[in-house]
Order: sequence, then structure tokens, then C-alpha cells
Amino acid sequence: MHKWNFDPAYSTVEFSIRNLWYTVHGRFQTVEGAILSDGDDVTSSTVTATIKVASLDTGNKRRDAHLCSKEFLDADSCPNIEFRSVRVSRGRDRDSLNLEGDLTIKGHTETVKLDVNEMDRSRSPRGEDFVYYSATAELDRFAFGINYGRLIIGRTFKVTINVQASATSAQEVV
Repeated sequence: MHKWNFDPAYSTVEFSIRNLWYTVHGRFQTVEGAILSDGDDVTSSTVTATIKVASLDTGNKRRDAHLCSKEFLDADSCPNIEFRSVRVSRGRDRDSLNLEGDLTIKGHTETVKLDVNEMDRSRSPRGEDFVYYSATAELDRFAFGINYGRLIIGRTFKVTINVQASATSAQEVV
């Protein structure tokens, strides 16, 4: 087993949602997580991730404060968005995976499906091993109790997750 820790400097969670007049784009600045994998059997892999709600950034501080309020993400009561995988399977080709997991937003947990692409594997000049993944999903905000602005803000939002993770040796995995 290998443990791959997300590199927070190079891992991103971005989203977009339609508004009545335009599309709002944003990202979360703080994402942490790990991938536990057996290179030979992808189905035994697990993924966990934590996103800090207060790290939300849409480029507009007033909108960010509103999105972190009780009407939306309720950062005071629910400071983190959590993901825990429940199933990993091979995707449509050798570089794609299907990832299902429990996503908790604002205290509501739903099973979601992510389409994942393994982008690359590399080794740094210092000998560190890295993997790069990109995942996408379309989520229903109502399923997570985010009902504010029903007639103005779109029901679904698109999420793109880019992860760079570095390897931890098998001896360190508990």
C-alpha cells in the first residue's frame, strides 16, 4: 500500500454555478487529503479529502461572505466539506477511474460520483514520487440543504478537482 498526500499548494477545487444573469466561478483555497492505493488493485484504493469552507474565493469578498453564511455553506457551524470514498473502479479507458464517495456539505451527506482521470506520474529531481489526477462532477445543491435563491441561482453546480499528491513510503502507512 502507498499513501499519497495531497500537496495543498498544487491541489485545487473549483466550481461554477449559473445565476440568472451570469455564471459564478470560484475555488476553495485550502484542500487537504490522501489517497491510499495498491497499484495492482485500484478497487482497494481509498480517498479522503477535507475542504475548508472559509477558504472560498469567488473574487468578490462580499459574495464570499454571503456564500459562507447560514443561507449557503454555513461555515460557522460546518467549517469543512468532507469526502470519503466508498468505491473505486476502472473507468472507460486505462487512464480513467470512477470514484464514488460520501460528500458532506453543510451537515448533509450524499453519495456522489466523480469521473477521474489520471493525468501523470513523475519523479522530482530530489527523488519524490508524484501523481496527478483531475476529477469532475455535477452536483445538486438542494441535496445538501442549500436552497437559498431557488429561482435565481441554478440548482446544479459543476466541480473540477485537480490533485497533485506525493508518495509516503509503505512503512509510514498505518
